[in-house]
Amino acid sequence: MQQRLILVEDEPILRVTLTNDLTEEGYEVTAVADGAEALRVVEEQTFDVALLDLKLPKADGLTVLRAFKAANPLGIAIMMTAYGTIQSAVAAMKAGGADYLLKPFPTDELLILLRGFFAQRPVKIEKNAAHGGVRKFGDLIYASEKMGRVCELIATVARSDATVLIQGETGTGKELVARAIHSQSERRDFPLISVSCAAIPESLLEAELFGHEKGAFTGAIRERKGRFELAHRGSLFLDEVGDLGQAVQAKLLRVLQEKEFERIGGARTIKADVRLISATRKRLEDEVLAGRVREDLFYRLKVITIILPPLRNRTEDILPLAEHFIEKYRRPLGKEIRGLNPEACQRLLAYHWPGNVRELEAAIQQAVTLTGKDVLTQEDFSSEDGESFPGSQSEHALSLIDAVRGTERRYLEEVLRNVGGQRSRAAEILGISRKTLWKKLKLLSLE
Repeated sequence: MQQRLILVEDEPILRVTLTNDLTEEGYEVTAVADGAEALRVVEEQTFDVALLDLKLPKADGLTVLRAFKAANPLGIAIMMTAYGTIQSAVAAMKAGGADYLLKPFPTDELLILLRGFFAQRPVKIEKNAAHGGVRKFGDLIYASEKMGRVCELIATVARSDATVLIQGETGTGKELVARAIHSQSERRDFPLISVSCAAIPESLLEAELFGHEKGAFTGAIRERKGRFELAHRGSLFLDEVGDLGQAVQAKLLRVLQEKEFERIGGARTIKADVRLISATRKRLEDEVLAGRVREDLFYRLKVITIILPPLRNRTEDILPLAEHFIEKYRRPLGKEIRGLNPEACQRLLAYHWPGNVRELEAAIQQAVTLTGKDVLTQEDFSSEDGESFPGSQSEHALSLIDAVRGTERRYLEEVLRNVGGQRSRAAEILGISRKTLWKKLKLLSLE
């Protein structure tokens, strides 16, 4: 895909020279001569790269830099400066600039710098011409504004080492988000180690995370490194962190605070240079109130929170994801499936998707595997008893139930938002018990 570059330079000869050289290299270049014009263009168009002179008429380079980074969070900004303004170049780096070049410089130096930056960006947002607004961010595929904002947040937080808590329903793609954060970070050349806390018995989880010495317990026939050691200088992803037991929580808290731990049965202190990313389907605030999660650990985990919307709240993403999964599963089978017919599209868009993207992928995989047609139809999405996907209810009954539940869901969300998430206060306003409110939230997949 052709990279789009804005060049802001008031010196005509240099502006023309760089424009020609960059265009020959394959960049789509927009060249402007002053800061005011640059601010207008940046507001109207998106760019992958900004090449900015620090000394500009009508608006300085730092002002243009800030506007460019606000409009293009993943964009690369390179500053051009003379020897006497190196301090300003350093200030530009702090404002989000990726690097700076001292004038005069050979064009080859700029081209090598740009190639290096793009080679180090394994995750980027790409527009797909076939779908207009469909984008890809790592393994995340989306067209909705909600997921667009999530991806912008991911790109921003990846540059820091802060702990991240990813919240969302089962199947929304929390591990994909963790991978995107790691691959965008400075730790991308080191491991991303994943642990499913819910899948490992509590009695074994401590040894899994922190390792053990030989003879530490029955069956410990050799020394074993834990996941923290294996993730050294990289990232550790703890899925379903809300399922951790109290003993493991205490040890995890110490690692986050002191950056060190001991293996089970060991006395040697081991340093842990690890960026922690965790995820949960649960509302951890409630787990804290119930005494199942330590409050001090909770605040350590959620320095930055990323909330993934359920698929039913971003229906613009359903068909792009479906087409992606069709392509993924048809190729190994050697099938020439061209897509979905209109009735199948309507069926997918009308469904509630309680299992989110994971459920959609499973439905597409089944349909692609079993179909003998070159276009998936409504009949390809059927249950084992022959009922049309997604269930045995009639079209009218399904639509009515979805409409009622949708209205109730929106009202509950508004009430909770107005009371700052305080469920006791929300239940009081609604005139129901807290237990009834909890059941409704669970039924409507708001829990």
